Amino acid sequence: MNGSNDNAVPGKLFKAMTEATGLLRRPQRALPLIQRLVSDKLHSTFEQRHLCSYTTTKRPSGDALNSLLRWIIDAQRPDGGIAAYYSLLTGYSQSYPEVTGYIVPTLYDFARATGDDRAVSVAESATRWLLSLQIPTGAFPGGLHRGPATHESQPSVFNTGQILQGVVRAHVETNRPEILQAAVAAGDWLIKVQQPDGSWSGPAAYQNAAHTYYSMVARALAELSDDSGDRQYGFAAERNLDWVLSHFRPSGWIDGIDLQGHPNYLHFIAYVLQGVLECGILRQRNDAIEAVAKSSWVLLRKFETNKFLPGAFESDFKNGQHFTCLTGNAQMSCVWLRLFEVTGDLRYLNTALKMNEMLKQLIPTRGGRGIVGGVSGSHPIWGRYQPLRYISWGNKFFADALLLEERLTLAFAASGAFEALRCAS
Repeated sequence: MNGSNDNAVPGKLFKAMTEATGLLRRPQRALPLIQRLVSDKLHSTFEQRHLCSYTTTKRPSGDALNSLLRWIIDAQRPDGGIAAYYSLLTGYSQSYPEVTGYIVPTLYDFARATGDDRAVSVAESATRWLLSLQIPTGAFPGGLHRGPATHESQPSVFNTGQILQGVVRAHVETNRPEILQAAVAAGDWLIKVQQPDGSWSGPAAYQNAAHTYYSMVARALAELSDDSGDRQYGFAAERNLDWVLSHFRPSGWIDGIDLQGHPNYLHFIAYVLQGVLECGILRQRNDAIEAVAKSSWVLLRKFETNKFLPGAFESDFKNGQHFTCLTGNAQMSCVWLRLFEVTGDLRYLNTALKMNEMLKQLIPTRGGRGIVGGVSGSHPIWGRYQPLRYISWGNKFFADALLLEERLTLAFAASGAFEALRCAS
């Protein structure tokens, strides 16, 4: 997302008109569009509203995972970047540096779990492309790829942090000094522009404001601290962590997402939780883990009760909107699985497995390239979050959830404690 709130309405109208004309240029996209609209309408009308419908595996997780990664591999553009999305109206977008960055760890995790060397090749190509985009200050630019980075390129705190995740992981996998040099330059810039209270705001922040979902930037700095052995990055991560934790309410709600002109999408709520949880684990901060557990429990109970998580909320998780943000669902599965790993509480595993089963049933198994294996922005696909698109970050987070599911259930089974998990009440 980019642009200011003042230009939000004209910008949205222009965007809608541009996408709609995509069908005029490629009328063959009309049939897949109609098929998906009809499919989602039928699914929304006749789906069963109870969690027991997800206690039986209807599609093997391994098959779904392979399909998700094939979609990501197909979405790699000739420059090495991964497209932001495949639109049912306009096809593939340009490469998206931010998401390409944090897809790199997923590619390496997939290769490690499956032995598929194609994922390593895609990760290496993506890393080379990302390094070519780094601004001389050490930052990375925001938005879709527009051309080579220069001194005039607009730096982005959030994109730099998200890309840093991938660059750090690439260094861990390859031990190439030029990759570590790029990671350190990015980390140094993030520390330089960090505010005294631990937040990030100003021209390099979205809408010039501080946001609690920048906890994902703190996570990346904590990872860089571990990889480089330089404690200053860990201290910077904890300064942001303290600032974010000050925005957690007793209800579990998190203030400070602050996206003017946009609702509080589940995707961004989950971003806060993922960043705080992973940073808390890396920095051994039990207060962070406990705060995430409280908020995550509220969302767990909502999913158990309704077999549905609204795609956006108002404060204190009230007035949920009637569509599903599939990316946010996948992220919450990751959070629940990591909480199970940390706490041993089977209720997190139980709910995450049901969430994964629900998501598997929404991944297309038929259609053309860009559709099969894709994760749509919303369900139904015309929902408010990224409508009529299959989005690369949705694939990334659902692949992460399935990789976590496989690792944790195998370890659980090996412990001799595995038994069928009962349907949640």
